[in-house]
Amino acid sequence: MLSRRLGADIWIKRDDLNGFAMGGNKARKAEFLLADALQKKCDVVLTAGAMQSNHVRVIAAASKRFSLECHLFLSGPRPDQPTANLLLDLLADAQIHTAPSEERPSAMEAFAEQLQKKGRRPYIIPIGGSNEIGGQGYVLGVEELERQLQALPSKPTTLVFASASGGTHAGILVGLALIQSKVKHLGILVDRDPNLAESVCTVANALGKRLGLVKEFQRKDVNLNSDYLGEDYGIPSKEGMQALKELWQCEGILLEPVYTAKAMAGLIGLVQKGEWSGERVVFLHTGGIPSVFSFPSAIQLSFPSSIS
Repeated sequence: MLSRRLGADIWIKRDDLNGFAMGGNKARKAEFLLADALQKKCDVVLTAGAMQSNHVRVIAAASKRFSLECHLFLSGPRPDQPTANLLLDLLADAQIHTAPSEERPSAMEAFAEQLQKKGRRPYIIPIGGSNEIGGQGYVLGVEELERQLQALPSKPTTLVFASASGGTHAGILVGLALIQSKVKHLGILVDRDPNLAESVCTVANALGKRLGLVKEFQRKDVNLNSDYLGEDYGIPSKEGMQALKELWQCEGILLEPVYTAKAMAGLIGLVQKGEWSGERVVFLHTGGIPSVFSFPSAIQLSFPSSIS
């Protein structure tokens, strides 16, 4: 229905349905991050994010799955009652620490030192799982997408996705380069980070080196669009919420306000401007569904007058 309404060839890669801890791109990263922690015989995992972070929800669940103690360093006001991702963190027995966003990395380092003095083996995962270890998840994700596209008629194709901490973007860059894919990519910026392209390159180059790729990624290789960010990271945009409502009504597919709704708003807006005419567009649904339930006011719906 969405393709018909927009007059475009739109496909959705459903990583929101990839099977672990309510899915999403973070599950692909967690597969490699937790494997690394177990290989190094660590017994406690530390990571950080916003109070409703999708990343920490998956890491908390994965840590519990492998009997690893988990500590989450979260920024933002702590609600009176836990909801959405935060509720799932607590269901996984994760221990919550609050810290201002700029202090989270140093807080994790200091806590890890305390643990080491007690004989523990801490494993620190960066925000978003965005390093060369977590990025491997999307090298495999791109290979999977390429196989799926081979079952379709040959056609110029662009992969569109939300870009924030850079790990998913870096994995996609490396994955496309490794298999010499003709698929183009476009990251829709959802975080007001002026250095995101550099961060993507840093992770991509470390990941490429790890996998034997002879290529040095530069800023020009990172295709980003910043027109659909809205006010800032974590703040739902009008266009994003309209895209969320539209996809739910057209396809019964749920987006969330922080990442995927803004990315879909970018896809819809660019298609309406004539981008990708005659081409195929694949939207990477990176998940995050629980967080939609932490933004009820952003959807701005009320009961119709017929309900008493």
